[in-house]
Amino acid sequence: MLRFLDAGESHGKGLCAIVEGLPANFSINIQNINKELRRRQEGYGRGSRMNIEKDQVEIISGLSEGKTTGAPVTLLIQNLDYENWKHRTKEETFVSIPRPGHGDLTGEFKYATGDLRNSIERSSARETAIRVAVGALCKEVLRELGVEIRSKVQTLYGLNDTFCDLFDDGLYEIIEKSPMRVLRQEASFMELVDEARKKGDTLGGWVHASCQGVMKGLGSFMHYDRRLDGLLAGALMSIQGVKQVSVGNPFLYASGYHYHDGITYEEGTLKRVTNHAGGLEGGITNGEPLDVFCYMKPIPSLLLKLPSVDLQEKENVDSRYERSDVTAVVPLSIVVEHVLAFELLKEILNSFARDNKEELIASIEKREERLGVL
Repeated sequence: MLRFLDAGESHGKGLCAIVEGLPANFSINIQNINKELRRRQEGYGRGSRMNIEKDQVEIISGLSEGKTTGAPVTLLIQNLDYENWKHRTKEETFVSIPRPGHGDLTGEFKYATGDLRNSIERSSARETAIRVAVGALCKEVLRELGVEIRSKVQTLYGLNDTFCDLFDDGLYEIIEKSPMRVLRQEASFMELVDEARKKGDTLGGWVHASCQGVMKGLGSFMHYDRRLDGLLAGALMSIQGVKQVSVGNPFLYASGYHYHDGITYEEGTLKRVTNHAGGLEGGITNGEPLDVFCYMKPIPSLLLKLPSVDLQEKENVDSRYERSDVTAVVPLSIVVEHVLAFELLKEILNSFARDNKEELIASIEKREERLGVL
């Protein structure tokens, strides 16, 4: 079974992860992983932290001559901002005023450390850096299996971008070059961010991610906890700030006749007229592109004041501000790609032989041979 554990705090020495269950003999290009880490750091609306961190991954186990060995792979990312924090005193870092919308207060309910800084450090979205590194590692394997994942920003604070085929290379080149990761109305999106920054406010929105080349038959309806849509939704909801997840277009309002994807037989194969189901039916992939949408709430760290309480003094106060982005919807699109990469590879390895590359590919080809006669 593919799994990983990650550790680290926002302003600690670094972030690390141990990934277990990768098949042997897959080539891993560390430069591709670092490229994905850079993509996560880019985007309009990011805060000053991204001017400090230059995320690079170090792989300290699990590879031999650039290939997986079947052993656990250990990833490490250094926090450059640690140098600015390591000499701060307890008085300088102590926090007793929780920020509404964050895990500050609920973390204290659970762990009772007496200092909200401990909740802030571990619940921070800085953790998504190591999750992207894990997902980028999985992308290396998926690429050799013919699976590709792409994403874009779909909406920001009610402003909608054009829906498009993310696997149209010409259109996707525009999205990749856009600081808002949108196809159209780039200036309008940036103006929204600028207005929010001036007000001291933050913005949320939707992202769209699509996976092409996903094998038919991943997932199961035999038990509730094996349905792939449920597994994907749980993983995507675990990303900091995500409040809604949809498999298939959440903005489509149609009757059953217009919603469900007709099936045709053309040129010796089964095809779908549409893909409103987002590539999943009955918790199992149907061979169409796997489309997911995620909504991220506005970041709760904002300069505008919200009511809060000083837990030490037991008095009502204004909320406190912790350095943050104006919007994290742009980097969310990148994080979603990599969460999907891990979950999809995990399901592929659950479905097919998984000890090494050769047996895995042979197992997948056997499935495709059987399905080719349907």
